[in-house]
Amino acid sequence: MGKPSINGPDNTLKTLDEGLKVDPDAYNLVAKSARLLGIQLIESNFSISPLYFEETSGKAPSIEISDVHESFDFEKGVATCIFQFETFEKRGRKKAFSLKDKFVVYYRIDCDCDELHATSFARRTGLMAVYPYFRAHLAQTSSLANADVPILPTIASMPLKPKRKN
Repeated sequence: MGKPSINGPDNTLKTLDEGLKVDPDAYNLVAKSARLLGIQLIESNFSISPLYFEETSGKAPSIEISDVHESFDFEKGVATCIFQFETFEKRGRKKAFSLKDKFVVYYRIDCDCDELHATSFARRTGLMAVYPYFRAHLAQTSSLANADVPILPTIASMPLKPKRKN
């Protein structure tokens, strides 16, 4: 009967910590001692073309999320993770609407831990902490552009991509 049709974009999230050996006890120790220090928007790029207003696609916008950089400062006990978010709609091959943001999230880790567990925590929880800021920025930006952009899904409703088997 052929391939089933795919409705809408592939907004699945990649799994975090692929191939890394995270010790649950060490991770939980980090989680118990971590405090959110801050979230900042550090880069933003918005574009919208007249094509966006001429026709509607009827599809939800595509979302791409990636962690760009993570680090852990042992001396200060600060874990940092930078996330890049992009949402867009295409008309043909051209992006008619696009918003790309980079956010940085900082955590104080008040326990003795290694970089793997500190950055694993920052990636996992940082994504949950930062995504609402991206959704709010999209809502504000699209409102200022008078563009009727659909509300992005919550992160909990976005499925994870399965791990690839080699």
